[in-house]
Amino acid sequence: MPLIWSKTLEITLGNLRKNLQSIKRLLPEEVGILPVIKNDAYGHGLLEVAKVLAEEKVWGFGLSEPDEGLILRKAGFIHPIILLSGFEKDWLPEMVHLRLTPVVTSLDSFFILKEFCLRKGISVEFHLKAETGMNRFGLPFEDLQILIEELRENSYLKLVGLMTHLAASEDPDSSYTQAQLENFKKFLKVLQTEGFAPKYIHFCNSGGIIFLPEKGNLVRPGIALYGGYPSFRARAFLKLYPVMSLKSRIVEIKRLKPGEGAGYGPTFIAKRETRLGIVPVGYGDGYPRALSNRGFAYCLGTRVPIVGTISMKALYIDLTGLAHAKVGDEVILLGGPNNEVPADELAQLAGTICYELFCQLGRAISRTYKD
Repeated sequence: MPLIWSKTLEITLGNLRKNLQSIKRLLPEEVGILPVIKNDAYGHGLLEVAKVLAEEKVWGFGLSEPDEGLILRKAGFIHPIILLSGFEKDWLPEMVHLRLTPVVTSLDSFFILKEFCLRKGISVEFHLKAETGMNRFGLPFEDLQILIEELRENSYLKLVGLMTHLAASEDPDSSYTQAQLENFKKFLKVLQTEGFAPKYIHFCNSGGIIFLPEKGNLVRPGIALYGGYPSFRARAFLKLYPVMSLKSRIVEIKRLKPGEGAGYGPTFIAKRETRLGIVPVGYGDGYPRALSNRGFAYCLGTRVPIVGTISMKALYIDLTGLAHAKVGDEVILLGGPNNEVPADELAQLAGTICYELFCQLGRAISRTYKD
């Protein structure tokens, strides 16, 4: 008998390779790949994911914080590492030491970088993030001329990349995306007219890679690497495989008569003779409580509904249609060898996105690796 009071977060690295190959097939050969592996590779494990991607000859890595850059450098990675969301003043000494490329997102951050370089007597290469409509991180267009004048007077600050982030690239019909791309081209045209030619041009996230004809010369795949589609429409354009799977087992079976309830509330009341399987996974493990009475799992070749209120360490699955289900049977709660429980479908039911699902589960449950 296996250990039934268990839960396994299984990371299939072979599927990570497959997903990267699917992405590559959408790209011209000369376009470099800057995979986004921030936040512990979306909960999949920073080092393990980086090793696979390095073997597949990616250009570099996209992160958000220097701590993860330190982990990669200590492990021997020599690839370019870009801190995509900007930086704090106190990070700069470590960033320079670790050869992490800063991204300037405002005049304030530019002047912080300038002051640091003057004080240390060093030269630094940086990427500029353009504000094109998302209104998160990025230099406003009206500040671009000031930046250009500063670059002319301070040659030790070297602009090597221009980037932006697209707010709705998963929707190919979005006029918002087209407006952002036009704004981005304005930045690039002004820089080129003023004698600056950034070597790296990047704006495509997973949705942009799939839907946009223009790619720049670097792309930043994120969710697609891990088997998550940026939108349901994207399924028609490439085949992705689940990298993260969550598996557990039935630990108890309860038999309810009509009118009896189960769990907190109770929010589930049996309308017929009902068999419920208890699975030892709950919101304390990162599994969304929002899937109460609306999620689904996979057991013995069949989708089964999740019923009742999900608690901290347990949930119910309705086994009424599976008369032969028993204690110890495996239950797939996410992913699976044939993607029996697709992350994007489950996330939509929970009112969230698969990014959040991966990050929550990756923080809460120990991972095991395959392939």
